Amino acid sequence: MSRVRSIRRFLLAGILALVSVSLAVSGLIGYLEANHEMEELFDARLAQSARITNQLLKGYMAQHERLPQGGAIYQEWEQNAPEQFQKDTSLNLLGRDREFTPYGHEFERNLYFQLLDEQGAILLRSPSAPRQPLTTLERGFNSETKDHHEWRTFTLYNEEEHTWLIVAERDDERGELASTMATLTMLPLFITLPFLLGLLWWLVSTGLSPLRQVAQAISERHPANLKPLTLTLKAEELTPIVNEINRLMHTLADTIEREKQFTNEAAHELRTPLAVLRIHSENLMAAEDDASREQALHKMLLALDRSDRLIRQLLTQARIDNQQAPELIRLDLSQLLQGTLATLAPLALKKGQQLSLEGDEHLQVMGQAILMDLMFGNLIDNALRYTPTGGEIAVVIAAEGNRVRVDVRDSGPGIPTAALSRLCERFYRVNPQQGDGVGLGMAIVRRIAELHSADLDVHNQPHGGLEVSIWLPIPHQAEAPPAHP
Repeated sequence: MSRVRSIRRFLLAGILALVSVSLAVSGLIGYLEANHEMEELFDARLAQSARITNQLLKGYMAQHERLPQGGAIYQEWEQNAPEQFQKDTSLNLLGRDREFTPYGHEFERNLYFQLLDEQGAILLRSPSAPRQPLTTLERGFNSETKDHHEWRTFTLYNEEEHTWLIVAERDDERGELASTMATLTMLPLFITLPFLLGLLWWLVSTGLSPLRQVAQAISERHPANLKPLTLTLKAEELTPIVNEINRLMHTLADTIEREKQFTNEAAHELRTPLAVLRIHSENLMAAEDDASREQALHKMLLALDRSDRLIRQLLTQARIDNQQAPELIRLDLSQLLQGTLATLAPLALKKGQQLSLEGDEHLQVMGQAILMDLMFGNLIDNALRYTPTGGEIAVVIAAEGNRVRVDVRDSGPGIPTAALSRLCERFYRVNPQQGDGVGLGMAIVRRIAELHSADLDVHNQPHGGLEVSIWLPIPHQAEAPPAHP
């Protein structure tokens, strides 16, 4: 079984992950860009320092024609701060860097030079510079590794003096500055991250609050309370969901109401045949001769037949009441009605009745074969039952515009005009003493007609007899080919 996932936690975790990754990528890009820009800035400063130093050393070399073997140290390159100033910490009270002093910067010792002759012998160097040439005597920038540090060098050649000048800078200053810039760039982002998370939590919680309202309203519904949800929602995305829930509740309420009504009516109708069976059973037990017993048994069989018909009709009514939007296919109406008539022909022959099918052939309609056979079967069966011996029952089909009309006509006594409007009510019988019907046939016909979006009309014929008319929709040209029932 899959674990239930919280939408709130999923959104918060996802947004936090995206924000964190975005900040990390932004920080990395910022660091790389800052490092690149600092490298270019330091390279430009290194080249500028080399040219300035070259001009300074020209004057120094002119004043000192003889330099000691192995090279001299240019002491003026650095200036140490007085001891009392080094102990003074008051300048750090305002958060200033202690490397900055009125006498210079501590990182000046990371910038040094070497002056060499054409053979590569050192003539002059800064106090912190090594005694050996730092790099090869080639003009331009180069990188060297010495004493576990990376050094960036820039080399100039003085064609007048025939000397090489190497100015170098250790990576300490560059790395610290680049790291400081990246830290200063990322620090505000990391400081605001908790506030951003809190704001996201509030936004997600506020955005999902309508869901809690809907869930609370649904939890208050039960079979005894299927009222529509009346919520004032500010989230338009939930409006279709609430509308669909209300539609479902309305459908459930109608279904439950129909089931209650059906159960009450069925219980009432079942009591009568059961009571009749009991009476005939008692008569059978009390019969004193064979004729009385045979008569009681015959009445019991009639009562059992009516009970069997009632139960089958009840089951059919319950099944179609709960059916919603059956799948309709293209059907050949003539073939379907021929099958229905063939099934009921024995009943017509038994009563000496004439059963016929008239009208256009191969007309096609949209329907569900089983339900339509049940609908026409009930109509024709009713006509056969209430038409006297030797009567006629005709089924006539004809095309009318974009629909097909089916008429079931009989030569029976018809129905009183006042009873026509109630004929399709469940358990309604025009004459309870006549026939063995249970009053569900026309209710089943009406329900199946509704499922097929068909119109139904019941009326008496001018010359006697009842006529039931049904209008069925025909299929569109793009529909599937006809199916045989």
